[in-house]
Amino acid sequence: MNDNLTIQPISSKAEKRRFVRMLWDIYANDPNWVPPLEMDRMKLIDEKKNPFYSHADTRWWIAEQNGKPVGRIAAIINHNYNEIQNERAGFFGFFESVNDAEIASALFRE
Repeated sequence: MNDNLTIQPISSKAEKRRFVRMLWDIYANDPNWVPPLEMDRMKLIDEKKNPFYSHADTRWWIAEQNGKPVGRIAAIINHNYNEIQNERAGFFGFFESVNDAEIASALFRE
């Protein structure tokens, strides 16, 4: 693994803002990218404002290389889904990464 790559869990509002804003870095030079509304993305991952989190648990991670965000991922357990489907499933979401298989793989291993 690249020695300059770190993957950190996030939880604070400032960290979540970095989690959301990292898309601007990844897609800055893509002429086809249309940025989401930051305010909406922040509400989406806010456990107090989004009712989804009353029946789900989520953990978020951000990958950084040389201090710059290069990827992100979330692990999600939707307890209502598991109860209705009689499963013990988990889901991944919010996955984004620069075009680097090592970084993407590291995020999924975390």
